[in-house]
Amino acid sequence: MICKHRNGVFLSYARKDGEQFAAALRERLREKAPDIVIKQDRLLLEGGIGWWKQLTDAIDSVEFLVLLMTPSAMESETVRKEWRYARQQGVCVYPVKGAPDTALRFSDLPRWMSKAHFFDVELEWESFVAHLRKGCDTQRVPFMAPDLPENFTARPVQFEQLKHLLLSSDGKDPVAISTALSGTGGFGKTTLAAALCHDEDIVQNFDDGILWVTLGQNPNLMSGLVTAYAALTAERPGFANEEDAAFQLGQVLEDRTCLLVIDDVWDESSLRPFIRGGRSCARLFTTRNAEIASGVRSVNVEEMRESESMELIAKGVPGLDAARALEISRRLGDWPIALPFQFNIEKMRLTHPAIGRSHSSSPAR
Repeated sequence: MICKHRNGVFLSYARKDGEQFAAALRERLREKAPDIVIKQDRLLLEGGIGWWKQLTDAIDSVEFLVLLMTPSAMESETVRKEWRYARQQGVCVYPVKGAPDTALRFSDLPRWMSKAHFFDVELEWESFVAHLRKGCDTQRVPFMAPDLPENFTARPVQFEQLKHLLLSSDGKDPVAISTALSGTGGFGKTTLAAALCHDEDIVQNFDDGILWVTLGQNPNLMSGLVTAYAALTAERPGFANEEDAAFQLGQVLEDRTCLLVIDDVWDESSLRPFIRGGRSCARLFTTRNAEIASGVRSVNVEEMRESESMELIAKGVPGLDAARALEISRRLGDWPIALPFQFNIEKMRLTHPAIGRSHSSSPAR
């Protein structure tokens, strides 16, 4: 995909050991290639509350993110967020060696970066400039998973079971299979799927993107297919029908390593359009229908463990004593969807005890 409405370069680097190199590269481009505009870098950004918004706005406006790779850049969470956001927006990321090979741990790089060419501007200056002048031609790498709730509570047993199904035994390669999270409604399947999507190993292995479509009891299949297609291509064509849309989505997925999450599947016919094509892609769907899940590898999501529900309650109602938290957990049966309904009552009890007593007996599920 050619970036037609952007121009210029954003320099991404770690200040600890990359600022001097960045300044030298910036000056060299100005002198030797003045037609290549360094439109934004961190030196041009203001500090303060809106700092990350300034970064994303800057990356949105350019064709290239030139990533100066140094030991500190490889460890920097901010640098990682910058190149990840750039790939999601269809901005070309060009790694440039900012340190000797012996100082860079190439084995720790994400899969996509380990396959990318690292420019050595001392030896490849003309080639580096030529690539910048040629223009950006790259695929978007969408990340569509919802944010985790503020009171998110990990469920490590089910999480690890699911993760092991989607990655190879050594955790270094994705496995292209269909997997299900099954269980009664309200047991936290969607939250567990979202947590998986935010896991660093999953993001790095499914390095062509993570897609998310929610169906429900009365799904709009065409809308879901178009949304996934648009996330990958930035286009919303007028498909002839659902069959056409499913075929075209499968074609776009064919040579990519993506994870496609289909949330809240009620019947198998709604699932079929999303499992076409994409031989290197994995599908994860959540369902309360055990029959659908029986045809694939699945993880059953049941009630929370007592320790997990206690943690969720503690996050939802700071200051609640442990004995009361345990009472709520046991009375509501460690049911994730039931616990938040009790939070407001408990907060009210803490601030207005007299009022809280009249609401102290929330019904069990």
